[in-house]
Amino acid sequence: MDSIYSKIRFEKLPKMKIAKHTVISPNPEDDVFRYMENWANNSGLTALSNYAPRKFGWNEDETAENGRGYTLCITMPEDFTPKNNSVEILHMEADEYAVIRITDPFADPTVRIGGGWQKIFEYVQNSEYKTLSWENRYVFEEIIEIDGVMYMDVRVPIK
Repeated sequence: MDSIYSKIRFEKLPKMKIAKHTVISPNPEDDVFRYMENWANNSGLTALSNYAPRKFGWNEDETAENGRGYTLCITMPEDFTPKNNSVEILHMEADEYAVIRITDPFADPTVRIGGGWQKIFEYVQNSEYKTLSWENRYVFEEIIEIDGVMYMDVRVPIK
């Protein structure tokens, strides 16, 4: 099972302009991805040539009355002004992260993704990279496809 997890690496992400939206439902990941895909189409983001937005997400309140929550962020160019204002637009500041990559995360998502989060949090919180401040910082996951194989990078801010 450990072979599905990469070694932990470190990565600095630049400041990014993002569109952010949260859905609380029985299937929040599916619902928020669908909502944000529609938003990207209606806002003009998908019409931009030579721009491939990144998508970052994280779990929200797991005990919500109507299900659980998931937040999804889509990056956009700094000079882009969306035609549709139905999501929050903000900047994710540049930050340094510890990253673990999970191979084929949806083969057994509860075990694989949950195990990846556990491994990265244990590593960061029990090392010299321990997160000292959480203010305006995010933990998130990003789905990546390379040569037809699905991966998920899980990121935790360090120091």
